[in-house]
Amino acid sequence: MNEVDVVLLAPPYYRFCGSHNNRAAPSLTYLSAYLEKAGISHVVYNADHTPGRRFWSMKWMFQNYQPFVDAVDGKGSLYGEVAEIVMSFSPKAVVILGGEPLIATKDWGNPFIAAHYAELFRQLGVYTVGVGHFFTLDRARFENDFDCVLGGEPSEQIVDILRERRRGYVAPRPVPLDTLPNLSRLYPADQQTDFVMTSFGCRFPCSFCLVQQLYSELDERVRFVDLDVAVADIAQRPEENVYLTDLTFTYAPRKRLTALAQKLREAGVRKSFTIDTRVDLITPEIVDLLAELGVERVKIGVEGITRDLLKSFNKRTDLEKIERAVALLKDRGIKVVTYLLIGGVTELADYEATREYIAKLQPEFVPVAIWAYDLSGDYRYDTQFSPLRLKEWGIEEDVFYRYLSLQEQVNPTVGAMLDIQ
Repeated sequence: MNEVDVVLLAPPYYRFCGSHNNRAAPSLTYLSAYLEKAGISHVVYNADHTPGRRFWSMKWMFQNYQPFVDAVDGKGSLYGEVAEIVMSFSPKAVVILGGEPLIATKDWGNPFIAAHYAELFRQLGVYTVGVGHFFTLDRARFENDFDCVLGGEPSEQIVDILRERRRGYVAPRPVPLDTLPNLSRLYPADQQTDFVMTSFGCRFPCSFCLVQQLYSELDERVRFVDLDVAVADIAQRPEENVYLTDLTFTYAPRKRLTALAQKLREAGVRKSFTIDTRVDLITPEIVDLLAELGVERVKIGVEGITRDLLKSFNKRTDLEKIERAVALLKDRGIKVVTYLLIGGVTELADYEATREYIAKLQPEFVPVAIWAYDLSGDYRYDTQFSPLRLKEWGIEEDVFYRYLSLQEQVNPTVGAMLDIQ
């Protein structure tokens, strides 16, 4: 391994559960762009990567959860294994991701695991920086675990932080909208790079979303990446299907979506896309634009369909909007993925009604999550598949299993799943 000044580290997360995540963390590719421009040698090390191309089901990880609990407590051989690899680069500094602040996927890092790595590297004489939304939303809990914490989004401040060896908390600044993520320093080199941001932020108050809480605290409007940069970013990805991971893709004005489609055509970029959005932002005009863009799959947050569930999740939508959105998308040949959430409401009837409703909608896939991460309490062992969190809600495991029974054995944005009945 070549020596570098900095390792940008995504610590193991799913590997502690027996699985893996082969995608490059978006925030680290932005930080890489700033370091590359500044001439600071570095690698983007995804320690959750393996050569595996199949994945354990959520049910399997739910039932084999203890190793994750041990990892949060600082136990496990992966601490030593990853530290060996990091130190083989002889870095002067390690930037440690404790959760992905740019996208709604919560389970991309655990801040307590990140803090254990920081302690280990500090003992080895290496300067550490923490990055991730937990370190802004729960600053007091983690500020002393790292030499420095970068608040908010992955900003250009990382260059001065590393050069000046800053200490303490560095207040957030937004990502510049002309930043092209850097994919040239990935380790391992075969990480998936199909996540692209064309905007940052969210203005919708869903009660379960930590990234929405981050942007609410930052008090930032939704900001749109320069169109030419967005096109260049899509073009640089080797994958043919790109996941546009904006928190709410169709929040963009129709004029912008039309311009994006035109610029992609002019640049000769021909890819298909997956997006996330809300049912109340899907209209006939928007669906036509999505088809023109080459969107093949739309992921929408249904979460639950009863009045009590929708109120608990603060979704501010209704069944009529859900049905209309799904029908519009399917009529244009666009596949639909429907998120479901467990938590808040404990009545079995609410979940059974939701399960039956989703079964009739016949989506392509049904991602299921347990409502986790109440930052006012003890969330050390929380994940979106935590049996401990489900028990805290007072919800029976069978509710979770019946939701999972809606899933096919291939998750279209992850891959083929393994399962043991």
